[in-house]
Amino acid sequence: RVLFSYVSYIKRKELIIMKLSLYSEVEHYHSLSSYSLNDITHTDTPKNIIEKSKKDKDRYPIVILNKDHKVIGFFCLHLNTGPKEYGYYQNDYALIRGFSIDDNFRNQGYGSNALNGIFEFIDSTLKLEINHIILAVNEKNILAQKAYRNSGFFVVKKDLEGKRGKLIIMEKSKN
Repeated sequence: RVLFSYVSYIKRKELIIMKLSLYSEVEHYHSLSSYSLNDITHTDTPKNIIEKSKKDKDRYPIVILNKDHKVIGFFCLHLNTGPKEYGYYQNDYALIRGFSIDDNFRNQGYGSNALNGIFEFIDSTLKLEINHIILAVNEKNILAQKAYRNSGFFVVKKDLEGKRGKLIIMEKSKN
């Protein structure tokens, strides 16, 4: 399996190295046991998302790894029925579910870098024709909305009812 190559960028004069990878039980399960996510008000835990992915071939759990190969972030890319939940029936859409960064690694640029490299990861690793990424964010989760906007996402729908409150749908296009 080909993995997305390491991505590096300079932020505040520091070199940040991280990698996106498809979740592997053998390679990543142990590292997830120390994953710290104290506030799950607006998201689900990586372990719960992985369990749902095992029952749905259209869900791709993805880990964000630092230079030491430690899982420092997680999300699920959901194809087909995922985007359809929000009215997107085109085959070139994917939905991000459960995006989170380990509490110990927040505000260091990992989340933004992962979102900025997502299309390259999809092209090189998953070999899928995805041109649009959507995600649902709770309207009360202002910090996440700001982070998504800073990574090129824009609001396309508001006031949708979700399991955890009102949602805003945001989208990012490849080109």
